[in-house]
Parts: sequence; C-alpha cells; structure tokens
Amino acid sequence: MEKEIYEISSQYMKDLKKLLDNKKISQYDIAHQSFRKNNADWIIKHVNKAKLTITYLNGTTRVLPTYTELMKRVNWSNNDYKSARRKFIARYYKIVNAFTKHKNRFKRNTLANRFNPKQIKQLASQI
Repeated sequence: MEKEIYEISSQYMKDLKKLLDNKKISQYDIAHQSFRKNNADWIIKHVNKAKLTITYLNGTTRVLPTYTELMKRVNWSNNDYKSARRKFIARYYKIVNAFTKHKNRFKRNTLANRFNPKQIKQLASQI
C-alpha cells in the first residue's frame, strides 16, 4: 500500500489554529492522529486470538500460523508503538513550529508572506 503524501499549507495551519483556539482539540491530539494515520499499516486495531488474525488500522488483516507467532507480532508492535510515537510527535512539532516561525517572520512583508511550492514540499516530506 502506498503512503499518502502530506502537505503543510497555510490553509492547514489556519484550520489547526481555529480548532486549537476553540479548545476542541489539543496540539498533542493533532500530532497523535497524524502519527496514527501515517503508521496505520503497522498499528494494530484488533486481535482475534481464536482465529489467529491481526487487523491493522488501515484495514488489512494478517492470519498467522500459530498462537506463539501471533503473540510475538503483537508484542513487537506494542513495544515499538511508544518510542515511534514519541519520535514522530517530536519531529511533527519541530516541523510545524519551524513553519509557524518562518511565516511569522515575514508576516508584515506581503511579498514573502507565503512559502514557495518547493519549500512546502520539502517541509511536507519531513513528516
């Protein structure tokens, strides 16, 4: 399955700001949902121990030959989740904060008020 390409844009940042200002969500909620969407191919949604199947967030199902193999896969995923989440969220905050600082630096200058498309793709590729 091909991963979706994310782009950070001014409209994206405006939408996030509205949600944050209205206290509907927190910054962590946004970063965590982005992590889950980005890694839906290995995050486990459901485990059926009777049928020896694992269902991932993206909807794919894996059938394993033995109960031991099933539990091994579940433990691998559980052990990797916490550290991968921390790294992703730290990188997410770093990119969003860099985008915000850059935009604020040129807020008064109407000529440099926007990123050029090349800069947006470069930032989006880091997420």
